[in-house]
Amino acid sequence: MSEYIHTAYKKAARIQTVVCGFLFAIFSFVYLYVFQRDILEALHFSLAHGKTHFAPLASALIITLSLILLRWGVNSLLRLKGNLRALSYFPSFLILGVLTNVGRDVYIYNHHTCWGWLLPVLLLVYILLGYGVGRFFKNQSNKEAGSVSQMNNGLLTIVLFSLMTVLIGNTERDFHHELEAERYLREHQYSEVLEVGKKSLKATRTLTVLRSMAMSHAGLLGEKLFAYPQYYRSDGLFFANDSTQTLRYTNDSIYYLLGAQPYKGEDRMEFLRNICYKGIGKYTALDYYLSSLLLEKQIDKFGEALVDFYDAEDTLPRYYKEAILMYRSSHPDYPFIIKDSVLIKRYDEYHKRKTGFTSFITERNGMRREFGDTYWWYFNYQE
Repeated sequence: MSEYIHTAYKKAARIQTVVCGFLFAIFSFVYLYVFQRDILEALHFSLAHGKTHFAPLASALIITLSLILLRWGVNSLLRLKGNLRALSYFPSFLILGVLTNVGRDVYIYNHHTCWGWLLPVLLLVYILLGYGVGRFFKNQSNKEAGSVSQMNNGLLTIVLFSLMTVLIGNTERDFHHELEAERYLREHQYSEVLEVGKKSLKATRTLTVLRSMAMSHAGLLGEKLFAYPQYYRSDGLFFANDSTQTLRYTNDSIYYLLGAQPYKGEDRMEFLRNICYKGIGKYTALDYYLSSLLLEKQIDKFGEALVDFYDAEDTLPRYYKEAILMYRSSHPDYPFIIKDSVLIKRYDEYHKRKTGFTSFITERNGMRREFGDTYWWYFNYQE
């Protein structure tokens, strides 16, 4: 009878080991390859200084396999048994969290975090405690625990360690959106850049600039710009000077896109105007200049610039036409005439809909739901 119980215990232990190992492998792979892919790539680029290629699938598999082997090594050292066996996954889960605990300063030269000293200390404390706990509960862990008890304790431990990993790793949605958009931009997948965070009303300056760059590359600034939140006016076309707010792309990338660089201390709007009127920039510079005028709500200067660079018969992008409809209301002799009946009808509906609201906040929110993707809403309501 005792031999039967011992055999059942060993079988339960093997099942627990296989199930917990399988769950850890699945969690580790999905966590690294799906949820933290861009974080892991950013860490790789920082450590390798961009000298080696990052392979997300291979990296997720290799790291997962390495952490499984680490778990086996830890268990061989501490010899945890029974209900304590799943505790041997702690170092693997901890390292998994530390690998993805990457912040916005990851690309700064000599980047380092507190984990450089904290991780070894925690692992040392864990080994000492694990050894002590293993010895203290030696007799109890050697007893044949029920298979259900072992499995429940193992699963609970894996779940708790998984939560620990998620809490340690970077889960900041805005940062993930920025890294994802940057990756698509590097891969020249401009339409994919515009899908990142598309339904969210939140948009950091970095994400806004990355979207603008993608639109410019695809020739869609005039068609898509105000379909996305614009909270930074013309600053949303350029990165911040603070290196902790930018990723791998910098303003040098934008100047290369425009085909010219400003003089030291030159005003940004003046810089864009000069390269357009002097003809020293690339074709992308004109859309950048006209878009910056719209973003700054300088609609009079926009109207003047449009006459200088376009013919009245030219086909204009959507937001240029929307701006012209507004401009013509105070300048009826303006040479550009919008003949788009659908756009004209929507502009009339926009004006009719503005009446009947009880407060500005109610009006602003109500108009946003219906016309939030128009230049008219931006011009009248965006602060």
